[in-house]
Amino acid sequence: MDVQDSVRDAVVPEKLWENLLRKYKEAWDWYEKWVRQHPETVSNVERTFRIVSYLLSGAGDDDQVLAELVFSLSNLLVFFNDGILRRASSIFRTQLSLSQQQLMRWLTVIDHVEVFVELAAARMWGEIGRWVVIAIIQLMRSLLRLFLLYRYKAGIQPNPPFPPLNREKVVKTQEQENSMSSPQRGKSQLETKENRPESTNAAGDNRPEVTFVGQRSGRIVRTLKSAPDLTQRTWKLPNTQEKDPEDVPVENLLPSELLGLPLTGECIHISRPLAHLAALLLWGQYSWKPWLLSFTLDVASIKLLDQSTQYNRQEKAELKKRTFLLLFYLLRSPCFDKYTRTRLLGMMEKFGNTVPGMGFIMKSMMEYLPVWQRIYFYTWSH
Repeated sequence: MDVQDSVRDAVVPEKLWENLLRKYKEAWDWYEKWVRQHPETVSNVERTFRIVSYLLSGAGDDDQVLAELVFSLSNLLVFFNDGILRRASSIFRTQLSLSQQQLMRWLTVIDHVEVFVELAAARMWGEIGRWVVIAIIQLMRSLLRLFLLYRYKAGIQPNPPFPPLNREKVVKTQEQENSMSSPQRGKSQLETKENRPESTNAAGDNRPEVTFVGQRSGRIVRTLKSAPDLTQRTWKLPNTQEKDPEDVPVENLLPSELLGLPLTGECIHISRPLAHLAALLLWGQYSWKPWLLSFTLDVASIKLLDQSTQYNRQEKAELKKRTFLLLFYLLRSPCFDKYTRTRLLGMMEKFGNTVPGMGFIMKSMMEYLPVWQRIYFYTWSH
């Protein structure tokens, strides 16, 4: 009896564990299906989380830590749901290797939780602990980006490496796929084909038809005349229309290989945070030397990267973004403390007193401005 009881006691936890795994898999499958079928609703939920983070923001340290936690979780939720939508559609699947994607995911997570981790470290361990955490985060980020640059030829790397997915394009793609898979769609294409001359294609020119629609199934099939050689034959339909480069998702854009001066410029941009931290250690937080060093490295990086024009759409946008972010040096110490703060607060006060209904908003922004400047406008951060 004792042996049977012991065996029964061992079987019960095993069955319980199997039931938990089965329920987890069912819940996961349901959530993936719900995200794929309702991308607009998912976007609204994510937007609600972000609004809550703004409402939780306050002048106190505890309020800022909680607000940053909610904001980081909202960014991670967007990143998580984007991954589901990318896997569900072949159009948004990246062409990068799995190991490169894994490194980019880690970098994206670091970018999303960086500010929260810094604030939490300052709350628990004080200013020294905050700077130690900042140094560790920046060292990890720089090493990973340099590895991507040299090992995988990542080109000009955006920040974050996986930008948010264009949900409007996701909805549009789903509508196109549903319309192409419906029998009514095949029937309308068949009627359209029967009403036009055989010598013209869907674009209306004089090129021969390369596909036809089955009368019963409504499926689009390649004609025998348009089939390539046996050695080059695939199951994919021929592309009868050239795609607009602006319509190609950024996930399908291959990075440009950087050589020479552009490669040096990207290396400068990646290592700039470490150079700035070293300068802060040598000359102090209130010295102009770290500020000038970081600004000089940023300008030099952009100038070196401008030596090449062979960039894709995403890389050109990233270069423009980096050029625009140079304006943020006006909001970074010590420039903000000595010059920008007084002038900016004066402009905001004048604007609030002049424009009706803006006084309360400007007053709140003037209260939060020093807190936001201390948290977000780092010379070494994005």
